[in-house]
Amino acid sequence: MFISIIGTECSGKKTTLAFLADTLKFQPVALAPKPYLPENTKFFTSVAALLLYATQNWRENFVVCDIDSLADLTLLRKRPFFLLIAIDAPTTLRYKRLQSKCKLVGADAPNLGEFLERQDRERFYSWAKPSDKTTVTTAEAIPFYKIIATADMYIVNSFADQVDYFKHLEQLRLDNPERLRPSWDTYFMLLSELASRRSNCMKRRVGCILVKDNRIISTGYNGSPRGIRNCADGGCPRCNAATPCGQSLHHCLCLHAEENALLEAGRVRVEGKGRCILYCNTCPCLGCAKKIVQVGVQEVVYSQAYGMDELSARVFSEAGVILRQHIPPILKADIEGELFLF
Repeated sequence: MFISIIGTECSGKKTTLAFLADTLKFQPVALAPKPYLPENTKFFTSVAALLLYATQNWRENFVVCDIDSLADLTLLRKRPFFLLIAIDAPTTLRYKRLQSKCKLVGADAPNLGEFLERQDRERFYSWAKPSDKTTVTTAEAIPFYKIIATADMYIVNSFADQVDYFKHLEQLRLDNPERLRPSWDTYFMLLSELASRRSNCMKRRVGCILVKDNRIISTGYNGSPRGIRNCADGGCPRCNAATPCGQSLHHCLCLHAEENALLEAGRVRVEGKGRCILYCNTCPCLGCAKKIVQVGVQEVVYSQAYGMDELSARVFSEAGVILRQHIPPILKADIEGELFLF
């Protein structure tokens, strides 16, 4: 794994690098010597040279903190073992950290107004200018907000104590291999989340993937049946009346994502040789649970809870269908505001 750290001033970039180097034993690499870098840091004359070394030693873990050019980061992103982490913190907290830092070295800290003006200039106008070591030049400077938007992970360091921040980083499991290559569960759950984007129901987005022996046999999302006006366009009176969850379901014209996937697959493809697993970004309702059992699905994996979870779980348990929850690290962090999901 090759992690590159970017972030706002006094957000905790160096602290994050220290955690990765000391706690997770990542090898620090850099383009130029800096006072904060560990003694075992490896230095390179260019981003291209660094990328070549990391590629040749891709089984090792590396961390870098002095690459902020979008062109260079784009070059590094070509490697599947690269992860870009952005660090940020509340502005007032970052100003207090700057004051403490200046006091420690006997320097005068800028006043708050000057600090805010500098932060706005760097974040929204021209922060990341190509350096002498930039491999690919850019026609103009890139504002930091555009660079931070490309990050795979966005961490907010609002902790007053370094110990608490380190505990938070430990919980995030930055070295989790799933951040680079998802497990089967995460892979199919993300696909069900993607399928949900095709939903035309105006109440919620639900996506479903039917899998046999890790091969997709059908997909589905919730919405009006074929030939019926889309729910989001007024096709389902029940949904458009903002009826509470679980009520008047017999008046709903929308097919559920699970129903669509089951109809697409058919009982023969589900019951045939091999283990059939249904992935859904929302726990199936009672009605879908009965259909899932009848068709012969052997396992159900979901990420979000639903109002009928207990009833559905009871049906699955009695029928011998395994029911479990799996929240991918990507989706979990996205909900908590710590990671961007592209």
